[in-house]
Amino acid sequence: MALFSRSSKRLEAESSAKAKASFDALGREALRGVIKIADVKWRENVRVAGRVKALRVQPWADQVASLELTLADETGGITVVFLGRRTLGGVNLGTHLVVEGMTSEHNRLLTILNPAYQLLPRQVELPY
Repeated sequence: MALFSRSSKRLEAESSAKAKASFDALGREALRGVIKIADVKWRENVRVAGRVKALRVQPWADQVASLELTLADETGGITVVFLGRRTLGGVNLGTHLVVEGMTSEHNRLLTILNPAYQLLPRQVELPY
């Protein structure tokens, strides 16, 4: 007698298909309106998605700690700054993230300050 019956294998396949469909739906909703990082311009309200490539805590004006991260997709990278924060729950190297906010310049780098953000599961495919 086989360890797994045909019915249990079928149930497992159905469960896996449902999970994939759920992640696909989540991805479509979360990534709506996302543009390539390479297309971002200065002083524009943007919504971009990518993978966290670098994290560091840096002092800002008057010694206010800030969390700076580099968000990258296949077209480029952008600096994202969270003022007054040393950490963000769930945000680590490699985390998939969607951020939305106004772009500006800091230290000659294109930057988004204090954006709205959404964590994405790794199963969600990034568009760029």
